[in-house]
Amino acid sequence: MANTHRLPISADSYARLVLLFLWGAFAAATMAAPLLAARSNSFLAATVYVLLSPACHQIPERSFRLLGYPWAACHRCSGIYLGLFVATLFASGIPSALGSCTRRRARVALGTLPLLMDALLPFTGIWTNTPWSRFATGFVFGAMLSSLLVPGVSELLTQSLRRGLRAYVHHSHGDLA
Repeated sequence: MANTHRLPISADSYARLVLLFLWGAFAAATMAAPLLAARSNSFLAATVYVLLSPACHQIPERSFRLLGYPWAACHRCSGIYLGLFVATLFASGIPSALGSCTRRRARVALGTLPLLMDALLPFTGIWTNTPWSRFATGFVFGAMLSSLLVPGVSELLTQSLRRGLRAYVHHSHGDLA
């Protein structure tokens, strides 16, 4: 007798939900800090700024402002967080699109190149980046990261669930697995 265990949600959907929550929390936190500061909740605002500080320099001149206070992430990091969130929310069929290692490398190069150019060309005098170019190149980079992370986390979850189900079936039903 075959043992068929169905999960209420696929590993891909679960991975997407976990990452949506994570990236959504980062994107929301960048804007929550100035909102909290504007409402005179300086302890919570400072907590958010400190929690995001290891990932971003948070230079006020390089951050959008809300109600007179800087976001808790710079233009580029805000773009990355929002790009991760939006791409995870709207992406479909990402796992099949990644196929080969060459395609993944091309995706990384295409997602990283605009960010690198925007960050490095100002040193040559050829280009002067702006808040919106930093945000946009961060968004593209975040979207590219999402296209790798969603299938990667999904694969990890699928492998973990399979191991767990095999162990459960083995434990519950003897050596049927």
